[in-house]
Amino acid sequence: MHDVTFNYLTELCLRYQQYDFYVEEIPLSILSKLDKKFEIPQNEKIIAVLDSTILGSGKAGVCFTDKGLRWRSGGNEVGSIEWIEFSEVNQFKVQNRVEIYFDQRKAFLLGGGSNYPIPLFIELLTALRDVLKQYSYELLLKQHSISSSVTYNELKNISTLFEKYEEAFEPNNGLLVDKHIPAELKKKVVKYFNFHINKEIVAFLRTFSLKKTDGIVICENGIYLKEAFISLYYPWYVFRNLPLYLLEDELVIGKDNVFHLTHSKMKGSEILLFLKKLQKHANSVYEGVPSVVDLYSINSKS
Repeated sequence: MHDVTFNYLTELCLRYQQYDFYVEEIPLSILSKLDKKFEIPQNEKIIAVLDSTILGSGKAGVCFTDKGLRWRSGGNEVGSIEWIEFSEVNQFKVQNRVEIYFDQRKAFLLGGGSNYPIPLFIELLTALRDVLKQYSYELLLKQHSISSSVTYNELKNISTLFEKYEEAFEPNNGLLVDKHIPAELKKKVVKYFNFHINKEIVAFLRTFSLKKTDGIVICENGIYLKEAFISLYYPWYVFRNLPLYLLEDELVIGKDNVFHLTHSKMKGSEILLFLKKLQKHANSVYEGVPSVVDLYSINSKS
């Protein structure tokens, strides 16, 4: 077991993931530009970034840091707001489809190449503001540490229950666990999923046979899902109570992220059962651990 640390700002951002919005696992090609392009001081920690460029260069968009929001519009305009000031904003709105306003102040443009839904972005800003208003900046950024975590062997045991592997043939349901993942395929998966380091991959579920790297990766730190227009990462403490359901041949996860299962060898219903089993295990491991979801629950009852 190893320690897991998290805060509510990171957790909220993770729950609002969609394509172009990267949390914690920010591609190095984008991360390397942020400090300079967004004029972020060295003492600020970057938590998430919403890339609003057409080619995914990370040169424009919005950064979430431990100090506040920083943005850079397509015209190279930079701006920022600290969390204390942000908590006093009464209304977030959008005008002309791309202009984001904080009350009567035009803050930045969220246009260009971003596919992230602007209504969802407004919802995220409102959720952050509400936590700050109801509680405090200190609570939003407070580091929670827990000594228990999901382990490699536990994940392996759960994954093995769903694996149908015959050594002499291709796996007949697309799920490979532990040593059944060929070294060459593992290298391709690491590159495709843009892992910063060689993570310990417990299992890999291929969901598109024609593109061997599209699919779901189970790691000790969390679960990754990636295909052409979606790239998601959820640590287990977030994944444990994430919305998850099937809509025909599509897996819907989190904030209406659609993951296609039309070409998957494993049936959608079995994939859902597999993920639900992982969720149940994560729930048991992190039972009693505080969550931003609990804050909403307390707030709604008061």
